[in-house]
Amino acid sequence: MGAHLKLDIASVTDDKSWPLWSLSAATCFLLVLAFSGTSGSFFWDYHVYEKGLSCYSQGPAPYACASGDFPFVYPPAFLKVFSVVDFPAAFAFLVLASVAGIACVSLSLKSWIPYHRLAPCLILGFLIGGSGFASIQTGNISVFAHLLLVSLSYFLYTKRSVYTLVPHALAIILFSAIKPYFLAYVLLYLFLPRRSLFAFVAVLLSVAGIYIAQPALYPQLWAGFQGAIYNQIVQHGDAGLTIFGVFSRFGMGKAGFVLHLLLMLLVILISVVLRVRHGQRSVQISSASELFYFLAILILLNPRLMSYDFSVFAVCLYLSMILSSRGDGWVGLFLKIFPFLSILPLCLEGLFDIRVHSLTYYFLATYVLLVAAVACRWPFRLPLPRPL
Repeated sequence: MGAHLKLDIASVTDDKSWPLWSLSAATCFLLVLAFSGTSGSFFWDYHVYEKGLSCYSQGPAPYACASGDFPFVYPPAFLKVFSVVDFPAAFAFLVLASVAGIACVSLSLKSWIPYHRLAPCLILGFLIGGSGFASIQTGNISVFAHLLLVSLSYFLYTKRSVYTLVPHALAIILFSAIKPYFLAYVLLYLFLPRRSLFAFVAVLLSVAGIYIAQPALYPQLWAGFQGAIYNQIVQHGDAGLTIFGVFSRFGMGKAGFVLHLLLMLLVILISVVLRVRHGQRSVQISSASELFYFLAILILLNPRLMSYDFSVFAVCLYLSMILSSRGDGWVGLFLKIFPFLSILPLCLEGLFDIRVHSLTYYFLATYVLLVAAVACRWPFRLPLPRPL
């Protein structure tokens, strides 16, 4: 995995650019901290979970009870599981596990990228558009679920065994039961060096069973859940940050959804062309850089991409780009500068009260990152033919 990077590791280890990486990350963090919304309210999504569970314990209509500016929009399975399992303890465990997972991934990647570049790169990617800070501020379960799944995916790729496969599969089932778009991670099983068809089918059937059973077993709760989702997306226009979200704001959600699918097909086609130009005929993932690129695409499959999804999407693309380039050349410059461009709207609002809707800069940042990641991977010279 990425053996060619080790050949040049010495030239990166003793370089003189590491202070610039650290300074960029520290400056970006301080700017985001200074100009992000700091109303004193934190973890409001966490309080939404608590409110939904509290309403469920008190009466039969938790979705009506927990409506408002931040409504409860999670399926009956969430209520059933966490009415038995202690939610604060489970949430704390998820946060600790996700942080530990990313820390372990970073330690593992030190063999390929020196930590004085890798750590600032992770911070810069996480802060694009202020998304990482916003994700932590909301306390939404998704950012921690993504980080844990990315970590488990990395170790499943590098150390394939039953001890990495089972936790990965169980995590997909658990998080997909809460938010269906996490099921996209199951596609990884088809592109590992050793395919896991049994795990692929088992996870699909498990998640399908959960969603088939809920309307049959809990029809009233399911109806309330559907109504809450409809109100959140259609009535309140909370349709995410992709092209689907843009079109939904103008009442053209169906057209936006179709365009999102077409765009994802285009991204997949470009990815296939990239592999062909690199002389790769197999569909299996062949490097850590490819793995993180693939995981970013899986996250982007969600048409209702939110800031807490975007932050991990950006981290995955940043990891992919620094692993494939070592942070040299134009890629290193882009990785350091782009986060500052993306937080300009935050600075303008904080300094001059000039407001730019978050949908605008997240939408642009999403596709600029994609283009940069493709350009980073695009071979400007075709591979030479092998001698006979």
